[in-house]
Amino acid sequence: MLDEDYLPKQRLLLFYCFFTCIYFPGILILLKFNDNIYNVGTYKFIPILIILMFAEVTKLSFSLLQTDLPTLSKIDSKSITKARKSWSKRFKDIFKFLVSSVVMALIYYIIVILFGCPLLTHHEETIMLTLTLTSLTLIPASLHLGVDESIALLTGAPLQSSNVLVEAVKRNIQATLLGTWLGATVIPLDWNRPWQAWPIPCITGALIGYMIAHFFTLIKMVPFSRKKKNHYSNNIK
Repeated sequence: MLDEDYLPKQRLLLFYCFFTCIYFPGILILLKFNDNIYNVGTYKFIPILIILMFAEVTKLSFSLLQTDLPTLSKIDSKSITKARKSWSKRFKDIFKFLVSSVVMALIYYIIVILFGCPLLTHHEETIMLTLTLTSLTLIPASLHLGVDESIALLTGAPLQSSNVLVEAVKRNIQATLLGTWLGATVIPLDWNRPWQAWPIPCITGALIGYMIAHFFTLIKMVPFSRKKKNHYSNNIK
């Protein structure tokens, strides 16, 4: 038997993937045709990362709108106390999120150094790669699953829960990191192309991997949307 949150999480996941599959290709096309692809390793790429984070917050707001807000008649002293505790917990979560983001960025920085990126030069480029990886892995996972679950996903620790949303976020992280690694394979080739400069292939690979993961999840969700439509039609009959 399916748990009661199965269908709501399926609907949320369908919206998340559909939304990402609409705006994300547009960002990649914009990077390509405006010749901004050569700026992904510089601080000029930060506005694009901000847009990506804004899109993730937009997706999160959709899930928040699905939750039932208490009516005025239900508000009492207990609900006020509960609200205060809730705000206190949110502030703690925000602090934990900020600390985790900084720590994760430092970990990514150390990892890319160990994988052979320049140590004494190209600091701006390496920082932008770590910011991109943090923006595509830890931040979306923290927004949609919580900081603890996102850290568990990235470290391989046991998860507190397992559902379609967790599996999709895990797939996004894996595809992003795989795309980064595959992008790095073209850097040492002697093609002498401008897009082979560090870390353009890695950041581009991370972006493409993140997008492909959403398209893959969306394709998997198509049978669910059809079953839902058929179920709705049968109920009407």
